[in-house]
Amino acid sequence: MTQKPAERETAQFPGEDMTNKSIRYAIVGAGMGAETHAIELPQVKGAILEAVYGRNPEKAEAFRARYGARKAYSDWDKMLADPEIDAVIIVTPNGLHGKFAKSAARAGKHVIVEKPLEITTARAREVMDVCEANGVSLFVIYQMRYTQSAQEIKATIESGKLGKIILANVIDNEYRKREYYAGDYWRGTREFEGGGCLMTQTTHLLDLVQYLVGPVKEVYAKVTTAVHEIETEDLAVATLTFENGALGVVSSSTAAYPAQRHMLTITGTEGTVIMNGEYDEIVYSGIRGSEEVIDTPEGFSFGDNADPRGFPTLRHRTQLQEITDSLISGKGDTEYSDDFLQALRVTDAIYLSAAEGRAVQTSDFK
Repeated sequence: MTQKPAERETAQFPGEDMTNKSIRYAIVGAGMGAETHAIELPQVKGAILEAVYGRNPEKAEAFRARYGARKAYSDWDKMLADPEIDAVIIVTPNGLHGKFAKSAARAGKHVIVEKPLEITTARAREVMDVCEANGVSLFVIYQMRYTQSAQEIKATIESGKLGKIILANVIDNEYRKREYYAGDYWRGTREFEGGGCLMTQTTHLLDLVQYLVGPVKEVYAKVTTAVHEIETEDLAVATLTFENGALGVVSSSTAAYPAQRHMLTITGTEGTVIMNGEYDEIVYSGIRGSEEVIDTPEGFSFGDNADPRGFPTLRHRTQLQEITDSLISGKGDTEYSDDFLQALRVTDAIYLSAAEGRAVQTSDFK
């Protein structure tokens, strides 16, 4: 179950000195997403980059050498048999997450999966069930929850200072060049990516908005492939109805030129806050009765970097530290909540709504 950062217990095993314990990780995948974890793991106390797995032996070895992993594997079964690996971080194409996660769980390895957990709610549920049946911990990387700005807004909402939340807008108008999709076999495919801008980019914000505001109950949506020659969407819009009665809008794209920084706006009866999760920044805040107003901080720009590698990775470090602390303490997640599924439920509902031209309940996806 995913909890609010810094909320986990730190129970220790009786008689154990926790200062000497460590978690030995293997990164599964040697592409762009894996680089982020390889960069940040050395900064995580108690974490060791034990191994990397890649289908191509030369690529796996090159990755190992570049980032200082102790071992490189191109044989999946041999890696799973390695007793010196405690946990795997799965950074493969989305549609392969379940395959690797389930076999790792059956081998007794703890499982960390880069977002999304899988490409449908049903397939993600299968992963959760296998992990639970085998008594291993499961975590999903949604690092935007771990920003300081998210925590400040969460506290402001829970304090009641914003009043009743009535509106939550997700604006995620990004840009990806043609080469982004053409350069990898899996991008833009239904089989391996599972979706387009909603599945890979805006899933972060669909998780974040529900972390802050609460679950989405209903969506009505349209999606299209506006620019890129891909099977999946590069443009999507949707209206949201939250369980608490708030309404919202999603605008998601990888076809918006030039790229723009995403904005998450949350409005209550007593005020509004706007944040950018990627850069951990509150760019607007106005609350009734408060003299403190934030309005476009110095140096802020709506323009964004179109390079998918050009973003801060510190929040990955923060979440990986919490995961490592949790595993070391023996408190790792073995009872999983629907928290892992919230973003996927909304994505599933958006795709079905767009296909059938009607409002769809997220509760339809178990």
